[in-house]
Parts: sequence; structure tokens; C-alpha cells
Amino acid sequence: MANMRFLLINRFFGGEQTPTGRMLKDVAQELRRQGHEVEVLASRASYAGSNGEIPGNGQDIKVRHVGEIGRGRLLDWTSFWVRASFSLASRRWDRCLLLTDPPFLPFAAWLTHLFRAPEQRIYWWTMDVYPEALVAAGMAKEGGFLCHCLRWLNELGLRRTNGVIALGGRQLQRLQTYRRWNPAPDFAIIAPPWDLRPIHRVEVSANKVLRRLSCPGFKVALYTGNLGEGHLFAPFLDAARFLHEQGRLDWLFVFVVRGAGRPGLEATAARLPNVRVLDYLPESETPDLLWSATVHLVSMKPGWEGVIVPSKLYGALQTSAPVLFLGPLDADTAAELQATGRGLSLPPTAPGQEVARALENLADAAWLREPHMDTNSPRRVVGCITR
Repeated sequence: MANMRFLLINRFFGGEQTPTGRMLKDVAQELRRQGHEVEVLASRASYAGSNGEIPGNGQDIKVRHVGEIGRGRLLDWTSFWVRASFSLASRRWDRCLLLTDPPFLPFAAWLTHLFRAPEQRIYWWTMDVYPEALVAAGMAKEGGFLCHCLRWLNELGLRRTNGVIALGGRQLQRLQTYRRWNPAPDFAIIAPPWDLRPIHRVEVSANKVLRRLSCPGFKVALYTGNLGEGHLFAPFLDAARFLHEQGRLDWLFVFVVRGAGRPGLEATAARLPNVRVLDYLPESETPDLLWSATVHLVSMKPGWEGVIVPSKLYGALQTSAPVLFLGPLDADTAAELQATGRGLSLPPTAPGQEVARALENLADAAWLREPHMDTNSPRRVVGCITR
């Protein structure tokens, strides 16, 4: 296959604690390893580094990073979206990969299609799905005028898109409801999220995070990463409250989070002595953090199934600890846990006593597994966009 020029567009690129940026970097480096030219358009605010280059197996990936207005997410999205549209129309490329930050990037594919050569191909990698996310968050009404208009933007974009990469089967089902969906069997593939960071084993006796928490002998229920509009925490705190009222002092619930849900979490957890809420830790402590867990926690609110696919699961799978998922039982995360046997899923309405019982079950040594790293998904993405 002849070498091609790739244009990758997403607000985030690189950065160990930004899953979409981290996965996009993995794809970019795989493209470079195969000998292709790679150019990335990313936000200056999200770019980790100062020289505009990321090493790719001894060669460099060109990164053009643009500044953000800094006056709110909507203005930042709009500003970046305009830059993306201009890049599609003015840059030289053979294949373009659009992610979903900002949303509705596929519409730029439709808007600029008159400027493209017939052999140029555009692919859409759906990290999350809008306007469905706005509906799930209660910011738009399903079937309402706003939702209809925003879906129309995606449908126009799909007319000029050559393929879609979904994170899971449930997400793909949502996408297939679009009227402009291409029914060809090779139009869409599924590539679950991944985490290729070197999360090496850290023994309890050497674990810096456990020492900082001062919890020798405790079982740790660990939630890490984003606590956004699509995630819930109340059932976990109900379990913490139940265990505390039962005089069970052997569990510690640790939330290392940022996002819209953190203020509510801190307010609700203030009176629970067995709950700790921390800010993100340095990247160098990621192995200590993830290996501190007895059980990893993942959550999703009702209505968000297929809209998001929490990436925190895939870092957890690089440890031996099991996972407890609270969310819709038809979500992609629940399907992954059932397929891999790495944990349990409960509905988002599960009471604290049931959550506590599941944690006790998972704390049994029989649930321990060998760490697992998925190296196939990035290759699936690359295989899709190089065809």
C-alpha cells in the first residue's frame, strides 16, 4: 500500500490523563510506524508539550495546535469547529479521521465536500454521541426541535463520510437509527476503547497511594477519572453509608476525580468517614493508583448507554482487581465485563446494601485475574482508515 497523508482532528491529542487524546496518539504513532504522513489539528490547551511534535518511532507527527477563546465550552467548540472546517478545505490529505470533540464534526465533511477530490476519504470515530448526550443530560428533548436539527447535522455529515468507528455494539445501534446511515456491512466497525500506558504491577508494601491514604489492611473501592454528566456516584456512597452503619471499618471508598459531578460528590460524602475525594494525581503515580484498588468502580446513568463508553474500565483491566459497574445492563461496559469475566454489573438503581454485597463478593481472591492489555483496537482503527 502506498504511503498516504492523514489528517487527524480532535481537541485533545496526547496527554496521559485524556483518554481521547491518548488513544488518538496511539493511532497516530501506528500510522507513522506504517510509513504514513500524519498531521494533527488539536487544541493548544489540551496539547501536552511545547515544540509541536510528538515522537512516532523515531519520526515526528506534525501537530498544529490552536488556541481556545476561553469563554465557555460552546464558544471553544465553535472556534475549533471553524478551524477544522478550514483545514478540511485547505490542507492536503488523503484520509481524514474526525473524532467527537467538538461534536458535529461530520457536518464539516458535508460543508467542505465540494473542495475535496473524489479519492479523499473521511472517517468518523465516535467517542461519544451528540445530540443524544444532550438528551440524556436533560438539556434537549428527545424528538424536539433542537434534537431534530442537531441530528440533521450529523445526517448530512454521514452522507459525505466513508466509514464510522464505534466504541461498542450498543453505541453502533444508536448510530444506525440515523436516516442517512449507510447500510453497507463494511461502513462501520467496532473498536472498543483501550489503554496502552505501562501500568506495571505495584505491590501493596510499596504502593505510594496506599501509604498516602494511611489505610493499611483496608479494602479499597476505587473510582478514577471523569465524573461527568453521564456518571453516577450515589449508590457507591449508599454502600459506604451502609457499611459504616454496620460498623464495617475495613472498606475505604476513594474517588480520584474531576468533572461536573465532583461538587455534589464532595457535599454528599462530607459526613462519611470511609470516603475520600481526591484530585487527579501526577501521571507518574498512575500505576500506584490503579494497583491500590481491591475493586474498581465504573458507573453510568440511565439513558447514557451507547452515548458514552467509559474508558476507565480499560486502565482497570491492566490490574488484577475486578470491576463493579453500576449502570444500564445493556451498556457496552456491562457487555465487556460479561465477556471477559472481569467483574459484575448492577442496575443504576441498586440499593447500597446490594452494592456492598457485590463489593464483598468481588473482594474474594477468586476474582483476581491476570492483567490484560488490548493491542488490537488501535490496529482495527488504523486498518479501517487505511483501506
